[in-house]
Amino acid sequence: MKEQLIEIFKKLDLQILEENNVRKKNGAALIAKSNITILGQTSLLAQPELTYSLGLAQTGDLDALIQSDFFVKKYLKEILPSYGFIYDEDSPYIFIPLESQISLFMQFTLVDVFIIDPESALVSKACKAPEKNIQLIRQAIASNLFPNLVDRILKSGGDLKKFV
Repeated sequence: MKEQLIEIFKKLDLQILEENNVRKKNGAALIAKSNITILGQTSLLAQPELTYSLGLAQTGDLDALIQSDFFVKKYLKEILPSYGFIYDEDSPYIFIPLESQISLFMQFTLVDVFIIDPESALVSKACKAPEKNIQLIRQAIASNLFPNLVDRILKSGGDLKKFV
């Protein structure tokens, strides 16, 4: 999935560059640099080493916070279906736990893409959608890849009884 995301955001960056060229010629305001933060299942799938360890299932939703001009979100939503995705409009409501690490994932001319750390994505899923993610959280706890996962779930108000 990482390769698909690279293609998507590269295509988005090129589309914004083209739009800005048109705007320059017309004397219109240019689209400023955008920041997009990948969250949720997509953030886990974007890290291939986790896909096998956690037995991750493919998702059709792109969970992402988009800080940009209106047109950037519009362009992204137009690009996604050709890759089998749709933008999850509920992305701004995704729970981001305290102590989450957001790091640069990809950088283009007019688009910077960030990603939440896997443990924080798992904490979010465990606390806000436990029934839907029971198997995933059980696998994550058993994997020992996330030494602070249990403590962070508890600190964030999650109920561990659902996963044991």
